[in-house]
Amino acid sequence: MSADKINLALCTDDNFIYPTLTAIDSVLKNNATTLFSVFIVTAGISDKSREIIKAFSSEKQKHAGIKIITVDKTILSGCPVKDSDHVSISTYLRVLLPSIIPENIKKILYMDGDILCVSSLETFYNTDISQKSCAAVHDERNNSCEIFGRLDYCSKNGYFNAGVILINLEWWRKNNVQNKTLEFISENPEKCLWHDQDALNYILNGTVEWADFRYNLTQGFLFDKPKLEIDEAYQDDIESAIKNPCLIHYCAAYKPWHVECNSPYKKLWRMQYRETFRKKCQLTFKNTGTAKTKWCLKFILNKLRIKEYADFRKSILKGI
Repeated sequence: MSADKINLALCTDDNFIYPTLTAIDSVLKNNATTLFSVFIVTAGISDKSREIIKAFSSEKQKHAGIKIITVDKTILSGCPVKDSDHVSISTYLRVLLPSIIPENIKKILYMDGDILCVSSLETFYNTDISQKSCAAVHDERNNSCEIFGRLDYCSKNGYFNAGVILINLEWWRKNNVQNKTLEFISENPEKCLWHDQDALNYILNGTVEWADFRYNLTQGFLFDKPKLEIDEAYQDDIESAIKNPCLIHYCAAYKPWHVECNSPYKKLWRMQYRETFRKKCQLTFKNTGTAKTKWCLKFILNKLRIKEYADFRKSILKGI
């Protein structure tokens, strides 16, 4: 049975408005016959950002109702973000979805803003999670001994990437997932190396419906990476997802709008950006100062084949 409407949530801040709207537009483009209720969750954005969202929403109003939800960020006071992290406090906002999304909504698809949709979401959204907490995709570190040792739960329960989660809101509310997760983060900040993703995996382990890798194809799977910490038993499924992705997740530190980005799908994202905003994406350096100089030097040495660097490794995708 197809979904009459898809409920979609993304969390953002002023630095991520354009990527977030690019992600939403890619979803609408590839699900043209489906209506959407889209919730953009923030801990506070500028008037300029609100105007950008308002203009975008006006264009899409026949296809999607888009609502901004502003959260008091003091509720996240126990959630740490280090200066070296490439995420902001906004990463924790997805934990609050059970209490901020209207009670009549029982299921919602959460997506990070650094994701590009390239095909229909209908099959994924219609996944039966009535007896599960959520549906999610195994992370690149699904079989990491370090993770299960640090979080102290059974490795057979797996480890998911929280960039895409089909959430059973009814289950989360009934089982107090929000408060349990925030409490775990507050009491175990040293264990939450990957922020709320670690906490959610700990709280939800054993209750997850595992989804096809094509619904959260993260960047590590696109390279020949000997240290990929996932069992070889998943290899065929990963290769199938690479050939037929649905949600491409640019989860590395360097995003498609950065000069340094090495994703084989960076041009695809930039084409979507141009289509969404009717202008070319102006690339910027993520690195600054000495770090930028070092990156440029490595780029030259790698280009001249004097020395190879992982930052410029080739994708396993042929022809890209």
